[in-house]
Amino acid sequence: MDFHHKMFFRFEKIYSLERKQLNSKPRRLQLELIDLIAEYSMYIDQDPMCLFYCLFFCIRFKNKFMVDFFRKIIAKIPQIKKIDSLLEYIDTYGLEKLRDSSEQINTFIYHMVFYQAVDDDLRVVYASIFHSLKFIQLRDKDAI
Repeated sequence: MDFHHKMFFRFEKIYSLERKQLNSKPRRLQLELIDLIAEYSMYIDQDPMCLFYCLFFCIRFKNKFMVDFFRKIIAKIPQIKKIDSLLEYIDTYGLEKLRDSSEQINTFIYHMVFYQAVDDDLRVVYASIFHSLKFIQLRDKDAI
């Protein structure tokens, strides 16, 4: 299983445990996420765009703690426009609004991540988006 799958499943598990209000388990899993990031640090150095998807998982699974953690890592890498844009949207709108499917910004963010995930061939990411959106707006690859 690759980095993106492991991250997705851990974020999903934390979210489900938080919804069940099992207070100690999500914190332990947050630490497992941090350990996983440390384990894959060489991969992150080679492909810093994986942090873009991690931020998306933070939005998708409403994880403010990990947004703050990733912000510290992102500050140490060369600037990447899409990552900076996603952080700006998080700061401007907040996780609640970004994950609310009735908000236009939600559709924009999910489409932005979807197109990148298709380009990067990350099925776990775009499959997750398929389950979240009511429709996918197709576009010409060169349009954006």
